Amino acid sequence: MRRPAARLATAVALATAVVLGSGLPAMAQGPKPSPSTESQLRNARTVTCAKAADGRLIDCPKPLAAKALPKAAKDTSTLASVSDPATLVDTRTWTTGGGNTFPGADVPYGMIQWSPDTMPHRNAGGGYNYGDEELTGYSLTHVSGPGCGAAQDVPILPITGDLPSGDPNDATTAFTNAGEVAQAGYYSAQSNLPDTITTQLTETPHSAMGRFTFPSTTQAGFLIKLMDSQNGDSASSAQIVGTNEIKGSDTSGGFCGDSHQYTVYYDIVFDHPFTTSKVITGSGSSPQAVSVGFDATKTPTVQAKVGISYVSADNANLNWRTENPGWNFDAVKKAAQKSWNSLLGRINVSGGSTATTQEFYSLLYKDFLQPNITSDVNGQFMGSDVKTHSVSGSQKQQYGMYSGWDTYHSLAQLQAMLTPKEASDQAQSQVNYYAENGIIQQWGYLHLDNWVMAGDPGTALIADYYAFGAKDFDGKTALADMLKQAYSVNDVRPGEALEEKYGYMPEDGTYGCCNPHAQVSSLLEYDNADFALSRFAASLGDSANAAKLQDRANNWANVFNTSTGLLTPRLTNGAFLSGITPSTTSHYIEGSAEEYLWDVPNDYAGLFSLLGGSSKVKPALRKFLSRPDGYGEYAQLSNEFSFGEEYALDYAGDPAGAQQAANTLRYGLYLPGPSGLPDNDDLGANSSAFVWSMLGMYPENPGSDTLVFGSPGFPHATISLPSGKTIKINAPNASPSEYYVKSMKLNGKANSKLYVPFSTLAKGATLDWTMSPTETSWGTGADNAPPSYGPTFAAIGSTNPSSLILSPGESAKTTLTVKSVASADQSVQWTATAPSGVTVSPSSGTLKVSPDGSASADLTVAAGDVDGNYPVKFTLTSAAGKILPVSLSVIVAKPGDLGPFYDNTGISDDSAPSSANYDGGGWSYSSQALTAAGLTPGASVTAGGLTYQWPDVAAGKPDNITVGGQTIPVSAPAGATKLGFLGSAYNAGTEGSSGTATITYTDGSTSTASLGFSDWTLSAGKGTPSFGNVIAGTAAYRNHTSGKDNVKTYVFAQTIPISSGKTVASVTLPPSLSQGSIGIFAIAAG
Repeated sequence: MRRPAARLATAVALATAVVLGSGLPAMAQGPKPSPSTESQLRNARTVTCAKAADGRLIDCPKPLAAKALPKAAKDTSTLASVSDPATLVDTRTWTTGGGNTFPGADVPYGMIQWSPDTMPHRNAGGGYNYGDEELTGYSLTHVSGPGCGAAQDVPILPITGDLPSGDPNDATTAFTNAGEVAQAGYYSAQSNLPDTITTQLTETPHSAMGRFTFPSTTQAGFLIKLMDSQNGDSASSAQIVGTNEIKGSDTSGGFCGDSHQYTVYYDIVFDHPFTTSKVITGSGSSPQAVSVGFDATKTPTVQAKVGISYVSADNANLNWRTENPGWNFDAVKKAAQKSWNSLLGRINVSGGSTATTQEFYSLLYKDFLQPNITSDVNGQFMGSDVKTHSVSGSQKQQYGMYSGWDTYHSLAQLQAMLTPKEASDQAQSQVNYYAENGIIQQWGYLHLDNWVMAGDPGTALIADYYAFGAKDFDGKTALADMLKQAYSVNDVRPGEALEEKYGYMPEDGTYGCCNPHAQVSSLLEYDNADFALSRFAASLGDSANAAKLQDRANNWANVFNTSTGLLTPRLTNGAFLSGITPSTTSHYIEGSAEEYLWDVPNDYAGLFSLLGGSSKVKPALRKFLSRPDGYGEYAQLSNEFSFGEEYALDYAGDPAGAQQAANTLRYGLYLPGPSGLPDNDDLGANSSAFVWSMLGMYPENPGSDTLVFGSPGFPHATISLPSGKTIKINAPNASPSEYYVKSMKLNGKANSKLYVPFSTLAKGATLDWTMSPTETSWGTGADNAPPSYGPTFAAIGSTNPSSLILSPGESAKTTLTVKSVASADQSVQWTATAPSGVTVSPSSGTLKVSPDGSASADLTVAAGDVDGNYPVKFTLTSAAGKILPVSLSVIVAKPGDLGPFYDNTGISDDSAPSSANYDGGGWSYSSQALTAAGLTPGASVTAGGLTYQWPDVAAGKPDNITVGGQTIPVSAPAGATKLGFLGSAYNAGTEGSSGTATITYTDGSTSTASLGFSDWTLSAGKGTPSFGNVIAGTAAYRNHTSGKDNVKTYVFAQTIPISSGKTVASVTLPPSLSQGSIGIFAIAAG
């Protein structure tokens, strides 16, 4: 998930109000912000292991050395059977070094996540790092594995002695992993060393219970922090009730920089009376913390029960009173672990190593933590309209915390398969949210809409639930809601009208709220959602919408650039954005053009035909998948948009390659132990991918029940469905070294198909696999591939050259070529459509093409008298199937005129921040801030000894060139010695970006030089100008689609030498860059 930079903690001066334990209530009430006018979050904490805009983790501790791993994570001995998976689970798995999960106590989908927050590596969402030696508290809420700071509300720190001086929210005590017990439903650890306190935690669905054993002291106690949520807090309240109870509220939010806030209410009761109590207030009106004390000399063990609610403190009280009225900690623990054994035992595996088996159950555990219950025992919940509602009908619980972009690929299907009732309630929860505010959540933080990522994943989630057996929800209303969201412009689909108009999401289109960016990536997400919705509509009998949506789900083909073989951003004029190479990450979400090329699981057959067929795809995919933790031109299989790409080889007739890739994934990328994942688990997303891989199958198509095959990782596995049916998977000898498939039987019959519908397995099934240590030919027949749901392509068209640069009145040649991908002779009719300002001759014709052959037509393109960008569209038709149109970029420009080359919009007006998208992530220069710095449209800008003209265009219009090998005519005065550029780099890190530029002279000779630019924010002030850059202008802030971003933003000047005695004709910008991208606003010579 895309993440903002980590925030730094701020100090708060405090004063203390003391209330003795007299039984009198003490109240300190802070303001509760309204949903529309929310107060500023204060005291935000440093976040480690968050994600940067490019999808890479930042500020993560190094992975643990093998010798530092917990014992079981290193145990290679075979585990014959598992009878008590709850105690085998190690909840510390994937907590550290990127995974960001939490180790504390929980029950399936539990409302509370009572877990330790440690320092100095309090990681994003999970709060815990294995190996940390400081405890900031056991907070009540956590998010399992996000890439942004989140939750960690109301940390409770057991202490001895005097209250720490200074800000109580900064207090920590010594913590150790020695003696730590981290099981499903139970957590225990020691802190406060050397005066050791042992903490034990367990839970019920709506409450939690703790047992704390202190050393013998009269000064045992707890510091309950109210201003220590990970993202800070804007308000809090605290009331001491009687002699043993505290209740109140805490307001936080700010997930991934979003402005929405939530309030969590808490009620905490102890089994001993306080000897002291105090509500600690600071300079503001909200309390900072609560301190309570106990005498532990005679009774060293103190127990606490906690209820929370997102509705009221009374409901928080009701939650623990209803589910845990007594004080029997062991009974609550037993019930919690029984609930986990019941769930985890629905999949029984055997024959693997102890380490792998523990990893399997630990990650299966993490697949049932979230979404979590947000309704109270009385059925009340906070709605997306920030009003109180109640569940009704067959729905038992309301749920929140939907990491949609991450979890629709493989988690929702697993949850529906094993917990269909809970998954049905999760689907109904989204129907409820839509009824309240007209949105199926894109990323749902509790009841709040959040715009962290892209696409319409909530739609896919509902379809996933239904496809895998969770059908106890209002499907008719859900379908109506999903269709309305899919066919209208709204906050989840701000580009719906543009997609309907163009067949793609133009990079220079005008989008509204919320967080529209990286339009190729967004389009692919909408394609996935449309396909999922088409399956759901078909299941409910709506064949018309099913067909329409399946067709729209193939809009990915409209951004396939036949010249580069990449899915490439396009402009409203039909032209493809220049400068896109396989390693380009700008204009894509957390990945590169190469990575997103393979993100079309619904029509791999169509993609492969456009890439030249399976014979060319197989080696390319094998290379791409050889490094599953790669980046750029290799797979990044732990990032959700790449999920399932390891099975793409099944569609290419290479199941052995898919088996190899899946095996590399589960044993080379997904490792046991705390630091076994070099990425975020994202609320169980990666965990679910591992679970499916070990079972030898994967839900490749969202909304479909099709499972594609890899190969099993365990010799034996049995899935016991809630319906009473079982799925038996037998794969004797399956191991990390024997993972190829020799043969397979489905229900006793030989099977070579590389897929099976879940509906077939759900009736009860047995899969018998025969494994092999070497590759075999099993499943390689053309009719064995899983189904694709796109058009049949007949041929691929291209032009050479694919772009022309002409002076006014000039003409040039290009060749239109059509290459067949069909199996029979065909005639291809072509027509050129040119805008006014250029002509193409001839403008139409017919090419006869044999199978695997090609044919060409030579064309003349003539320019008119007016400078401009004139994309020519070639429409190609054939009776043999679909052929994508071909675009020829024609630029007519006088030397020195950059306007026709501008292909990116980098400057927005403050009133319309979404009108520009300089870096592909929604950020842009502010027109007002640039004006204040002297950079106004058409203004002369002097820097580095040259005078430039700033782009004379209005904000929100193309104003810079994305560097990518363009050849630009240059008007240089006689005797010029240097060529200068105004620009900046983005998505390039502190180092900036550089490449080799080529100057062509009027005599035909050339010279080369390195052209480099520093990052446009100097990495938020962390860097200094590189490459000899001179600062040409400094803007005080920049814009983002969500508003102003107060970080200094720069425009740099850079020069390269002109060979002595030469006259410049043109400059060719670097065709490739060291990293990131560069935008050029102006060129000058002198």
